[in-house]
Amino acid sequence: MKNLTRLFLFGLFLAGGVAHAQALEAEVDRRTVSINDTLTLTVSQSGRNVSGGPDFGPLRQNFDILGNQRSHQMRIVNGDMEGTTEWRLTLAPKRTGLLVIPGLELNGRVTDPIEVTVHEPQQAPEGSGQDIFMETEVSKERVHVQEQVLLTVKLYSRVNLDGAELQPLELGDAVVKAVNEENYLREIGGRQHIVLESTFALFPQSSGELVIPPVVYDLAISRGQRDFWGRSTRRRVRSEETEITVEPIPAEFSGDTWLPAKNVELSQHWSADPEKLRQGEPVTRRITLEAQGLTAAQLPNLVLKNTPGVTFYPDRPQTEEQVTEEGVRGTSTLTVAMVPNQSGRIELPPVSLQWWDTEEDALKTATLPARTIQVTAVPGAAPSPQASGSSRQEEPGAQPVSAPAPDPAGPYWLTWVFGGAALVLLVLCGGFAFTVWQLKRQLAAWETLDQQERDQARIARGRAWQSVKRAAASDDLHALRRALLDWGAAVWPELPPRGLTDLAERLEDDVARARVQELDALLFRDAGTATFDADALVKALNQSRAGHRQKRRPEAGLQPLYRNH
Repeated sequence: MKNLTRLFLFGLFLAGGVAHAQALEAEVDRRTVSINDTLTLTVSQSGRNVSGGPDFGPLRQNFDILGNQRSHQMRIVNGDMEGTTEWRLTLAPKRTGLLVIPGLELNGRVTDPIEVTVHEPQQAPEGSGQDIFMETEVSKERVHVQEQVLLTVKLYSRVNLDGAELQPLELGDAVVKAVNEENYLREIGGRQHIVLESTFALFPQSSGELVIPPVVYDLAISRGQRDFWGRSTRRRVRSEETEITVEPIPAEFSGDTWLPAKNVELSQHWSADPEKLRQGEPVTRRITLEAQGLTAAQLPNLVLKNTPGVTFYPDRPQTEEQVTEEGVRGTSTLTVAMVPNQSGRIELPPVSLQWWDTEEDALKTATLPARTIQVTAVPGAAPSPQASGSSRQEEPGAQPVSAPAPDPAGPYWLTWVFGGAALVLLVLCGGFAFTVWQLKRQLAAWETLDQQERDQARIARGRAWQSVKRAAASDDLHALRRALLDWGAAVWPELPPRGLTDLAERLEDDVARARVQELDALLFRDAGTATFDADALVKALNQSRAGHRQKRRPEAGLQPLYRNH
């Protein structure tokens, strides 16, 4: 199943390769920051030959450029050499308000402008006089049942951390989904703090008071306080308990399925022009339901009303979820094969769905208006009943014509032969259609399970890689070794590396392999005072790990606040 998926994705890549060649793109890790925060701007240029770089001078009108790192990767695809160059800039806003990152130009191509909202610094969080403290906030204190509420957890630290593990958030009467994770720096009281921010989407399942228990972080603190075995000081911090009021479904809601969302939209796509259909020829109509603030499991199955003159063959709805910093966005797509069995103009009834607008606290309806299709008769086919009736009405004086009597000597046996053949063909077609439907159901189930496994593996690899970067920034070689082995276990879960030597042999990049071997040699000699370039190891591993992950949005790395001497 995985091989089929890879072949499909590879075909899509080949089809879109020409269109994306030499593309210049820009993105930021956050669009809303405080005046004391920093954000990361990533500019990427794809293509074989990349020379020079964008002019970042226009950025200085609204931002201070605190750092600029350039990286380049090469790969061979279908025998052709392709390269990607990235510039990663750390920006600090100069003032509050809506600031614009202007379009950046390189070799005649310009990136799209990006808007960033900068607000005044919030009041110092409670506990800001401590080295490590936590803060939680919810997007709403009163919600309806099954409505999305965002819980944001922030861990502040003004000391270096060798590791930070967030314990799973479990609620007995609510669905919990992790939707966002960010790392950045914030100045509080004149001192820089590392901020680890995690956002969860909560969906209460019953009305009343929802109690959110304390969120717990397990930390490894790098303060030069290590035991005989080189292990960091361990510490656990927890947030305060939070309560949310959950209200029942409003009495004025009259829909069949309760849908509390920020926005609901219906859209459709036709495989052929609805104004140019032919009688007896199938056409595919795809209707998509999108809801901001709802999971895919909350979306109802769309049902089309029966329409005279058209036969419907609906497929199983396909659902998916997308997570962003704004929460969960659920999508359900209904694909229907339609066969018009009469000619002329046929009106399809509207498709409507009632939902509850959580922003305006009001009942709303998403609608696809009625659609008229034009069906042309097949040459030689008998006229449709409607067409025959209209002809009789247009000629009221016409006399009815009796049909000729059948010929007694007609070949009746041919009628039985053709009828039997048609019946056999109909049974075969029905069996084939049922088999195809069963296979599609099984393939969809396999795809869903495979996607869940890939998502879990991707999250595990991302967290393990963040631990590697934090360990490298702390200059603790023992912590770096443990983080590298944990990362190796996430990349090769079926056969984790037994040590750094085993890990080095699996790396595809020669430089990364040499760096890991160098670290292993230093630890084997117990050279505690020897210097080791951990940053160079991280950069080399970035080249090697590209072959073990799917392409995703670059993660903003954190530089250590203070290095231990």
